[in-house]
Amino acid sequence: MFDVNAKSQGPRHAGLLFFSRHPKPETAVKRKQAALSLKCSAPLRNLTPPHPVTVPTSLKSWSETILCTLGFALSFHLGLLKQFSLPCVGAGGCHSIIHSGYGSLFGLPVGYYGALFWGAAIIIPDRTKRGALLALLASGALVFMGIQFFVLKGFCLYCTIHAVVAWIAVFLHGEEPKKWALPVGLLLALGGFQLARVRVGTQPVALLSEGAMTLAEAPSGAAWLAPLTPHSPALILSLNCAACVDVLDEIARHNFKNVRTGPAIFFKVTDENRALTTTFVAAVLAQAAATDSASKINLANDPSKRDAFLATTALYLSIRDLALSSPQAAGEQLAHLVPAAAGQHDNAVKLLDAQTQALAAVHLGQTTPLLVPISSRPRPYFKTTELFGGR
Repeated sequence: MFDVNAKSQGPRHAGLLFFSRHPKPETAVKRKQAALSLKCSAPLRNLTPPHPVTVPTSLKSWSETILCTLGFALSFHLGLLKQFSLPCVGAGGCHSIIHSGYGSLFGLPVGYYGALFWGAAIIIPDRTKRGALLALLASGALVFMGIQFFVLKGFCLYCTIHAVVAWIAVFLHGEEPKKWALPVGLLLALGGFQLARVRVGTQPVALLSEGAMTLAEAPSGAAWLAPLTPHSPALILSLNCAACVDVLDEIARHNFKNVRTGPAIFFKVTDENRALTTTFVAAVLAQAAATDSASKINLANDPSKRDAFLATTALYLSIRDLALSSPQAAGEQLAHLVPAAAGQHDNAVKLLDAQTQALAAVHLGQTTPLLVPISSRPRPYFKTTELFGGR
């Protein structure tokens, strides 16, 4: 199409030469569009990361280790508090939650079962088995959260933290925790347990007055389990105290066949539990109405009242959850179960007033339950057999 001699051939051939030297218009447009597209896509290619963002395996492993350490420590710590009837340290109402009837399973604190599962999850290397154990823990924690909020209507800070820890650990179960999580968790649990003991077990031995009788010898002390001796301890209870519920439950199941002596029982009365405590004491007096001493206020050294006390205790334990969540309603329910208690209301008030004065004189504080021996410090944690150790 190109001819060097086109100039001599006239205008017609010159036009053909002109169009042969330049590309067609549509071809030029396409080339411009391709160049523009390439130019615009260059910044997008530069923004694309060379590798996907991932969490380092070491960070996930450390996270799982810390979670397992906290889970084991919390479970074992709460189990110790339950077993030794100690209150929680810190904010929240976990004391009334862990010391409720739901805090034990087959006679052992629920926290011990949780610690067993956490320990197994730390030791077992298989990720599938570890995931199954953590899933059971998380499911159990969810059940107890429901009991906490909807049945007991309370809030346990430690229980809530444990539930959150368990569910996070489930999602990280693929990472094997470090084996040192077990001893570190154990040290944390024992440290918290020792702190709880120090906080509630430092009260001095108290006397009603200098050189006078001990608390157990006060006239208002109720010997409703066995006769008193000079060596008998005093037992202080509160009927809206979860740990006291456990003490009463153990007393109700105790074998009294060879019991010769027992404690002097005192009740800590507050505005919250006044109606329940008064009804309970009146019910004991009403249950014992068949005996000659039924109308006496001081029932010291009268073992015939044991059956009346145990029968009333059995009725009280049947409404234990209500007693912890709403003592006023529990008092009304107990009065409905024992209608004859209304006839002993005044005697019950007199007995409780005398006990309140005796307790105020010895300045033992508000801790319940509390065992006050003759020759040692008052103790909030004790075995039921110690109540019947007087000579």
